[in-house]
Amino acid sequence: MAMTAAVKDELSRLAVTKPCCRKAEVASVFRYGGSLHIVGGRIAIEAELDTGAAARRLRKDIWEVYSHRADLVIQSPGGLRRGHRYQLRVTAGGEAMARQIGMVDGQGRPAFGLPPYLVNGPLCDCEAVWRGAFLAHGSLTEPGRSSALEITCPNMESAIALAGAARRLGIPGAKHREVRGSDRVVIRDGDAISALLTRLGAHESVLAWEERR
Repeated sequence: MAMTAAVKDELSRLAVTKPCCRKAEVASVFRYGGSLHIVGGRIAIEAELDTGAAARRLRKDIWEVYSHRADLVIQSPGGLRRGHRYQLRVTAGGEAMARQIGMVDGQGRPAFGLPPYLVNGPLCDCEAVWRGAFLAHGSLTEPGRSSALEITCPNMESAIALAGAARRLGIPGAKHREVRGSDRVVIRDGDAISALLTRLGAHESVLAWEERR
């Protein structure tokens, strides 16, 4: 299994029980893999994931943590899409949830970056933010001269916030980069990648990563 798929599979199966961490992960998935829509004059929020396990995890957390129902649409491969895509949309109560997870501000305007309660929260929330970001838009290339752990971000503010969360976790070398017009956070140092995967709870992936280095 490719490293990206292996890490996402392991993170999707990781048991997380603390409410603050579950909230942080949900907020992060929507920030790094989600968008706002207007449906019937009201705000709806949508997240798109590339694994069924991650989609089921998010749907479960949305219901158990926020008491909202999410509709799931599965898109088959086609065009530029190599695999299935899983879209989760919260329509009923979407605006309330968008406020709760920091997608919009108090006036209902789109917000950027991460909400203060995550930026200044406990370190376990920083770990959850990185888990959500990787599940939403992360990749890990095979160890080698060009190896990297990378998160594609929706804007500069969210990239800077994610790099800051890595620094709070003691992970060196997480840098914001603009690549082909896209904001990304990139970690290239092999030891830093191992340390981050360990903090996220991807222990099987850490062993596989170290064996291939």
